Amino acid sequence: MLTLVWFKRDLRLADHQALWLASQAGAVLPVYVIEPDYWLLPDTSQRQWQFLQQALELLHLQLRALGQGLVLRVGRVTEVFDELLATYPISAVMSHQEIGGLWTYQRDKAVAAWCRSQQLPWHEYPQSAVFRPLKNRDDWFAKADLWLKSPCWPTPTALPHVVETPETLQQSWPTLCFHPDDPGPCAGHQQARHLQQYLDSFFAQRASQYRSGISKASTARRSCSRLSPYLAYGMLSIRALLQTTYRQMKTSPEPWLSHNLSAFFSRLRWHCHFMQKLEDQVEIEQQCMHPLYEGMRQSDPTLLRAWALGQTGYPYIDACMRSLRQTGWLHFRGRAMLVAFACYHLWLDWRDVAKHLARCFIDFEPGIHYPQVQMQAGTTGINPYRMYNPVLQSQQKDPDGQFIRRYVPELAKVPTSYLHTPWLLNPSQQVDYNVMLGRDYPEPVVDAKLAASQARQRLKEWQQQQSPQWQQLKQQVMHRHASRKRPVTIRRKAVAKQQLALFETDDVI
Repeated sequence: MLTLVWFKRDLRLADHQALWLASQAGAVLPVYVIEPDYWLLPDTSQRQWQFLQQALELLHLQLRALGQGLVLRVGRVTEVFDELLATYPISAVMSHQEIGGLWTYQRDKAVAAWCRSQQLPWHEYPQSAVFRPLKNRDDWFAKADLWLKSPCWPTPTALPHVVETPETLQQSWPTLCFHPDDPGPCAGHQQARHLQQYLDSFFAQRASQYRSGISKASTARRSCSRLSPYLAYGMLSIRALLQTTYRQMKTSPEPWLSHNLSAFFSRLRWHCHFMQKLEDQVEIEQQCMHPLYEGMRQSDPTLLRAWALGQTGYPYIDACMRSLRQTGWLHFRGRAMLVAFACYHLWLDWRDVAKHLARCFIDFEPGIHYPQVQMQAGTTGINPYRMYNPVLQSQQKDPDGQFIRRYVPELAKVPTSYLHTPWLLNPSQQVDYNVMLGRDYPEPVVDAKLAASQARQRLKEWQQQQSPQWQQLKQQVMHRHASRKRPVTIRRKAVAKQQLALFETDDVI
């Protein structure tokens, strides 16, 4: 029996249900298909492709060590599978479910139709606590915890040799075309092969500053786990990471470290909550979660470009954007600030904002990205509007200006007292500090205080215009997507303790 294992966003050997089950049934043909049409999408980019190449190379070497390397093909999946079926006696296809956008959703439907036409069984397995289908959110947390505490799948120790593959994939990469607004590859970006290094350094050192450092621009890179790219491409199992975090949290002799790991553990448990939203309603990649927000905003191309290039005249906003463009990564508060400023102060359409940010992120995860952007943009109907004051956030999150000076070097000589509000510099001060506003660094593209006030008024008027159906549709969104609160406040700690106890059973690997 020969099983085709189709790798997608699950580029690992450990806790890989499809690979393990296929290896127990007989020979395995491990396949990855590079799809040129996918890389033309407005939320894909060269930097993602750059990271993916490294992840595929690593997976190939790991598979070769077991006996059968990765079979790499280029084209449409159904056409590639046609060729493989004509060459090899494939008896079944196995893969993980992919929680992707509309393009991958339609692609998977085409693959399912192809498998039916060939009378070839296709077995799909979950690789996260995302359930297909899910009637409602009422018992999602309980189901998710049960899945996340379940034992990880073993790693095969050997794979029968089926087809010869090259020692390296370096000569196999096709020339791809990308979106016209692609930000380009990252210089000195995070390396796929450094997964173990990031894991070890986080638990050994960086986690100790997690709770206090993740929101501050100058400390976030040293305090965050930086594991998101590995989760996004499936190099790391969310279940394995959650269980490892729990063990580290419980066995740490230092209470302060356990306290920080507890905060990290809590955030990990929200990972699948957001992915479930896109699984339940893939259209929210392109449509407002609350449909009556449609048509509320239209992007100004000039403002969109200024924001996308980090040229808004607000130093902290610009530093966050430039940091992201250069490195492909940004801490969560910085991401939230960029979306909120774009969608409220600049009144840009969230779809334009989402696509640009997706292209910039190496760790782009559709299932988290689109629900998060809509939440920050205020188009869900069930989350409060989050209008951050860009000056106040700058003063709080980068008080000494270290982050701003690094990514906005035009302001390097400006004293901290003016760094967060450079537009207050008079002409002689601009000469003294070697920065001419409007030439070296832009004047603010909007008055932040006035823009925020106008945004509140627009939101109020828009909701009043739509009021007859507003609450009814809000209830539908809540039924489909909202997290469920504990019904009795006094029981929340007891329920949380009970759920946490799921991870204390002996069958957690």
